[in-house]
Amino acid sequence: MIALFRNEAASLRRKSMRPDMKYAICFLGLFILVAALIGSGCFATYELKTKADLQQREGQGPIRALTVDSILYTLETFSFTDSLLSGRGTQKQNGLTAQFQGSIPFSHIVFIEGLETSFWKTVWVVPMVAGVIGGLLTVMTEHPQFTISRPSGSSCPYVYAFDGTQFKLEAEAFGTSISKALEAQTFSLLPSLVPVDGHPTVRISNERPETHLLNSVNLLVADARGASTVVLDIDNVLWPLPHAVPPAAARDHSGKDILSDLVKKDNRYWKSDLARAAPFSGFRDKLEVQFDIPQGTSEATLVVQAINTELITEVYRTVGAVLGDATLSFYQALERDPELQRIIREWIRECNLRIEVANDTNWKEVGMMLPEANVVPFSRAIRIGNLGGLQGPLRVRLSSLTEVWRIDAVSVDFSIVQPLPLHPLEMVSVSASDKMNWESAIKSSDSSYAVILPPNYLDITFDSAPTLGMQRPVYVFAAQGYLYEWLPTQTEPFSSVFSEATTGGDRVAMFKLLIERRDLFLPPIYAGWRKAAEQDNGR
Repeated sequence: MIALFRNEAASLRRKSMRPDMKYAICFLGLFILVAALIGSGCFATYELKTKADLQQREGQGPIRALTVDSILYTLETFSFTDSLLSGRGTQKQNGLTAQFQGSIPFSHIVFIEGLETSFWKTVWVVPMVAGVIGGLLTVMTEHPQFTISRPSGSSCPYVYAFDGTQFKLEAEAFGTSISKALEAQTFSLLPSLVPVDGHPTVRISNERPETHLLNSVNLLVADARGASTVVLDIDNVLWPLPHAVPPAAARDHSGKDILSDLVKKDNRYWKSDLARAAPFSGFRDKLEVQFDIPQGTSEATLVVQAINTELITEVYRTVGAVLGDATLSFYQALERDPELQRIIREWIRECNLRIEVANDTNWKEVGMMLPEANVVPFSRAIRIGNLGGLQGPLRVRLSSLTEVWRIDAVSVDFSIVQPLPLHPLEMVSVSASDKMNWESAIKSSDSSYAVILPPNYLDITFDSAPTLGMQRPVYVFAAQGYLYEWLPTQTEPFSSVFSEATTGGDRVAMFKLLIERRDLFLPPIYAGWRKAAEQDNGR
């Protein structure tokens, strides 16, 4: 198989663009990006990649560091050894800031940057180029002396709701939209949102090594009077749940009784046993739940409460190993290559939670739930109709790519209900941590975008006047956009094979061949996932 890859790579290289032309295009893209980031006076940030960079920064002003557990440190004074960065300043996580004095292992650090006040604004030029323009700068600079690793967790903007006292993390937005071609709008319930002086405020924040491009945001409200619980379905329709009931039985693909894991929302998750992380099973987990149907029932609302795993971390490591310095070429291809777009969409579909209903001995798909978050638990519903013809209990099968979903609870409400109408709220103001004016960019879905780079955020305030007279306002936040993941590199056997076999744009073509072969692409991902889990358990 390795020989096949190498032969194919040689053929592709003969057909590829001349190197001088390829680098000219890369430098043109870099020039345009840097020019776009020049602006008026504010904080400038400079990436620090080597110990020499840090030595030059000593006594020259504060530095910031982001760690793998998404803690942002701002150090007013600092010193360092071979393995530790020490200093005094503040630490910030999930919107909360505290004083800090201590040490941080370099192995935990994702990036370090220096801060200076300057007329020229060069905000995150190097990291943004790494995400959008690809690995160009890795060709131009020496390998960094620090160990930089991608944080575990989601690849999407964090959505916080202000509860009257502090910002509370509630959701994650457009996590599967990894390029302009996959731009999407996602909807999330914000149960903690409380208006202050008639104005609810939502924060959308970038706390990962990636570039977020936000097209539009909207805040909607519904009156949930009389409903004990509400839920969004897969079509982003809001439904009341007067009387949700747990399953009568539940088993996984091995036949194991898992009812106790799914009977109620208690943070006791069903977790994959990884027994089906193999080609023979199609790399798919399957669960079956069963509900007793009340007499005369014709429709139901199935609710799944879940969280997604951090398996995407291993996926990005493998993708980074395969693509290497061809990240630029990959994103360019993803924007214009319908075949590559089709393949990526098919992988997203495999990660969805597929919902099927049994009719006698046949299973019929009734819908799919997109992965939403691996930091914040979430709920999503699907409407099921035509239950009158079912003989016996309601049998539902849930399936997905192995180890993508962890299920907390599954329930069904057989009540006959109407959806709750949603009313839009007017945007009042946008406050940006990078001091940019992004309000016009996010007011509507158009060709303008707010660019949010770590650790920046937008605080968006709305007018809650339409909620006057509502007994129980419930808020839904909609965000449209996409992101560019800063793909990591690694020195694994998988990577070395592709380093020998392919260069530049050839890697993208080889990547397309690889991801169409699940039996080749997925085993090293699950092997890395198991290894990481064993290391975590050994700590």
